[in-house]
Amino acid sequence: MAVLDTSAINSPGFNKYAGLMGIRFVEWEAGRCVAELDAGPHLHHPGGIVHGGVAFGLIDSAMAHAIIATLDDGMNCSTIELKISYLSAVREGLMRAEATILKKGRTVAFVEGKVECDGKLVATATASFAIHPLR
Repeated sequence: MAVLDTSAINSPGFNKYAGLMGIRFVEWEAGRCVAELDAGPHLHHPGGIVHGGVAFGLIDSAMAHAIIATLDDGMNCSTIELKISYLSAVREGLMRAEATILKKGRTVAFVEGKVECDGKLVATATASFAIHPLR
């Protein structure tokens, strides 16, 4: 598998959500993507830990880009469902998500992933994505 250039997907304005959340795509190839962000108090909920939506958004973004790297021009993908299991709370550190395609058909892809913080496993996820023409 060829490793793809992440400069396009990391460019300002390409993925507004990723930019807002501080997500950086660090490894990208057909069927696999690694993304990371710096977690800290700016992402805490009132309980003093990083909001669960941060891990969810991070792994969802990595999963989508693992699929996007396999698609023909003019095609896109959208999350159908994503199940995440939180294993440990995060206060701060480098959160890193790795996503891998399990199976990709013509209209649906199945993906799995994990989220670590400073090397400690904090969440696992599985998801299905619809594959459709770019709208």
